[in-house]
Amino acid sequence: MTELTLLRPAWLLALIPWLLWWWQGRRRQPLLAAPLAHYLYAAQPGPRPWRPLATLLMIAALSGPALPRAEMSVSGPPLDVWLLDLSSSMLATDPAPDRATRARLLLQDLLALDDGRRVALILFAADAYLAMPPTQDKEAVGRLLPDLTPDVMPIQGSAPDRAVRLALTRLGAETPVRLLLITDQINAAQQASIRQDWPCQRGALSPRCDAPRLDIVLLAGDRVAQLPANQGRLALPPPDRAAIAALAESTGGVLMSSDRDPELLSPLGPGPRRQHDSGWLELGPYLLLLLLPFALLARRGTLWGLLLVALLQPPPLHAAPSETALRLYRQGEYAAAAQAFDDPIWRGNAWYRAGEYLRAAEAYAEVSSATAHYNRGNALAHLGQLKEAQEAYEATLALEPNHEDASYNLALLRRQQADAPTPSGEAPKQAPQARQEPATAPPVVLLKERLRKLAERAPTPPVGEPW
Repeated sequence: MTELTLLRPAWLLALIPWLLWWWQGRRRQPLLAAPLAHYLYAAQPGPRPWRPLATLLMIAALSGPALPRAEMSVSGPPLDVWLLDLSSSMLATDPAPDRATRARLLLQDLLALDDGRRVALILFAADAYLAMPPTQDKEAVGRLLPDLTPDVMPIQGSAPDRAVRLALTRLGAETPVRLLLITDQINAAQQASIRQDWPCQRGALSPRCDAPRLDIVLLAGDRVAQLPANQGRLALPPPDRAAIAALAESTGGVLMSSDRDPELLSPLGPGPRRQHDSGWLELGPYLLLLLLPFALLARRGTLWGLLLVALLQPPPLHAAPSETALRLYRQGEYAAAAQAFDDPIWRGNAWYRAGEYLRAAEAYAEVSSATAHYNRGNALAHLGQLKEAQEAYEATLALEPNHEDASYNLALLRRQQADAPTPSGEAPKQAPQARQEPATAPPVVLLKERLRKLAERAPTPPVGEPW
């Protein structure tokens, strides 16, 4: 049954002075007889009995009567949020070849599973950053994984609790969602911070919980390890596996090892159908339309004034995003928001955040502005279309020569092409003995630059561990 709701019920308090005003008007006695009053006050306006009714309609409109819109049932695939530790300790060689490489191999095995899930990637060291928003484009994630090393992070440290907090803040509203924390250490203070941030704790008194689950993969042995010589040979204490296992259990997950079968590392089933709230249909503006006849009665010539205002009303300069599309965008439903946006820039932004870089580039191509060309260049770089990305950055600089980000990205791509090995694979003549290092993929180069900028804008996080 549809129920009427008042969005601003406090305005009903205005009925108290309205009743007093109406009651006093009814009790007021005329001082002169009606014929004499009509003769003396011929030039004065007569009584206006419509004023109380108009005021009552205004109070009712301000109280915000509204009807709930029909809810939409949305079925979404499950979301797997990968929290990848890229602190310096991940360069330790237990397990071989090093912890960071084993983590990347593990994620590549998970990426190879054809389970229809969405994937989001959060990288953390001293701070945490959302490197890849939720997406089903596994190729985009796969292009990032091979070059994810501790060198990518702008500030070194170890803060898995910050990664969990970022995941809960940005992606915790998704249903269902699993956080897969891949790290080599969680100290006692960080465990306490994660417990404090977690929406609800599972235990004997509360076995059920709608919060996400947290699975933890520890990439560290039970003995003291050392960093390589180029990292100072710093000693790394072993993790407290019992305490970390208890943390995972309290958050609905388990503690797992990296050599586990990839299919056992992905326990999420298909996502249930979720009811998506479409908001309220407010009836107040329709009540205000009923006041227009009373406004015409209040003053002569009002009708012509209203017509003149309607004719002189300027057209909107820029189409604002629709309420539904903007709400979906803020809730992280980027694919649904992209389909609802009419503005190409907003539509491209939504597709970009959804990991649909080809669709994002097509949306940005509909607009010829510096911002659109720059965003299109970023999308094309993620697709590996470097020549087209350079052309987009050049178009940005043609419209806005002082665009610093476009200049920097264009220089990065040109440098990447200059450092790339020749098609014949021959080494340079001046250094035949040198080994040709593989060039870092452009998506990772752009990611590293984006993380650097985010770190510069954010306050320096406290570093609890030297690695």
